[in-house]
Amino acid sequence: MRLTKLLDVLGARASWYRRAAPSEAASGSSAAAAVGDAKPARRGPSPRDITMHERHVIQTVAQAFPWYGYKKIALICRRLDEPIALRKVYRVMKECGLLHRLRKRIDERARLEVQRLSELLPRRPNELWQTDVTYIPIAGYGWWYAITVIDYYSRYLLALKLTHSYAAVQAVEALRAAVAEATRRHGPLTRPVFLVTDNGTSFIARRFRAALDDVRIAGTGISVFSQVRIGYRMPTQLGLLERFHETLKREEVYWNLYADPRDARQKLEIFHERYNQARPHWALVAAEPQAAPARILTPHEVYVRGLKVNPPSWSRWVGWLEKDQALEALPSHKNAERISA
Repeated sequence: MRLTKLLDVLGARASWYRRAAPSEAASGSSAAAAVGDAKPARRGPSPRDITMHERHVIQTVAQAFPWYGYKKIALICRRLDEPIALRKVYRVMKECGLLHRLRKRIDERARLEVQRLSELLPRRPNELWQTDVTYIPIAGYGWWYAITVIDYYSRYLLALKLTHSYAAVQAVEALRAAVAEATRRHGPLTRPVFLVTDNGTSFIARRFRAALDDVRIAGTGISVFSQVRIGYRMPTQLGLLERFHETLKREEVYWNLYADPRDARQKLEIFHERYNQARPHWALVAAEPQAAPARILTPHEVYVRGLKVNPPSWSRWVGWLEKDQALEALPSHKNAERISA
């Protein structure tokens, strides 16, 4: 028989602890009350006081080498036959405001990328569009392709074109369908539109770029579209459409077995209308809930009805950039007048 079963039969516990006697418990509580909330004593020898001579040496060396941190200042003091402990150097430099500020290092490439993204930040519909291609299987017909164009601010799906190829010709047709939908809802485009694409063959082709130049602002010779291509092997920069394609697969493609491309187009058109008009989007949080039918809006309510939403989540990149620029403008050490005071 196992020991635990034997103890259960005997009514004994497998583990036990000694209960303090009443006299011991009373003496322990009185001792704790006498001590109060005092912190436990620090182990080791008590820190030595910093002499005036040491303080003067540290301040002098730190002022002579303002671009060095406290560790290197302590090393220089030792080389000057002034062996001062590292913790003393840190304490004095902290009290005098001579410690360096911790700066977040951002390389120039990342800085330029953030600046470019801050310029792209949309504040209304038809300021930033994204286009991409995804694969759709059709039994008996192999892989077909859905070319999509979406408005970033409202998440409104402007075009969803199913085609057997994703060559530049089909990409141009999808773009023209998006322009036609935007014109139907808001009239001719009167402001420049940033069009974000990846580096696929259809989007870097001359025919596609020529089609972008052909779309002009009414009454001017200015091209509507300004193409912005993401970095190579960086699909997260096109994350909005990547996430939409996942929604397309989960809510439509994986639920149906298309009989043929015609059947697929009909069902995709039903999904297109449902996505824009009936599906609330978590990113579309109403900026004025009192004037909105709900807190979470649909793309149709934002793009067509003109309801305002809170800024996109990537706006914090702009704050990151501004904070870093402000930090770069600060001096690396405090003014010497404060030290002398």
